[in-house]
Amino acid sequence: MTAIELNLTGPSWKALATLGMKLSGLSATSRLAAGSRIEGPTAVISVVAPGAFIDIGAFCNLSGGSINNVRVGRYCSIAAGVVIGPHEHPTDWLTTSRIGYYPQVNDWDELMAGADAPAIHARKPHFADSCPITTLGPDVWIGNGAFIKAGLTIGAGAIIGARATVLKDVPPYAVVVGAPGRVLRLRFPDTTVARLLATQWWRFSIYDLFDAPFDDIERALDVIEDMIASGAVKPFAGRMLTGADLADPLRRLAPEPLRAAG
Repeated sequence: MTAIELNLTGPSWKALATLGMKLSGLSATSRLAAGSRIEGPTAVISVVAPGAFIDIGAFCNLSGGSINNVRVGRYCSIAAGVVIGPHEHPTDWLTTSRIGYYPQVNDWDELMAGADAPAIHARKPHFADSCPITTLGPDVWIGNGAFIKAGLTIGAGAIIGARATVLKDVPPYAVVVGAPGRVLRLRFPDTTVARLLATQWWRFSIYDLFDAPFDDIERALDVIEDMIASGAVKPFAGRMLTGADLADPLRRLAPEPLRAAG
């Protein structure tokens, strides 16, 4: 992936904060993959790997751990110590080391090969499974210390329990626990899950949905379904920041109303 160099300074953080963006997880990230974007308002405290591809939706609280090459739906929550999408290593090659497919690691290619470094790059094999994109559906909650293998899909509304090790895809609204992770149960009956997936309530700003009793799932869905059917709420469109915006935030960003719909 082509990389975009970031330019985040003290004034940049203030400019981002006025847009509801708390992005301290990017403080050690010198670059992002092209196509990366973040929808506001959202908070990314999780450390983002340098060069990662990220696509993060609005109203997320990514509060800790580390993320790499990930799509994150709206309203997701990530606790401290979570690891999502770390690099994989080849297990059937001569070496499991990244050097085999990424000889420039730590700039060792120039140190060890000097002028022959380009020739080594020309002969390096491609490792397609190095870091596939991981996808979190909307409203996913990942508990403290959980591990999510790269390339998985975690369905909408799923809960990943603390210290779980997730090695395969997770269906919507499942509760996963243990190492290796297993589905303990669904959060709601199948009929309720079907209604949640049909309404896709995360299309809207939750601040426009407070007439719904969130603590009573069936009644909340009744109210939200009526609001959608009557046109009382409109889909939310948050301010979308691209990698180019983050490369030059002071020039490209200007405060504007966040509440774009509803």
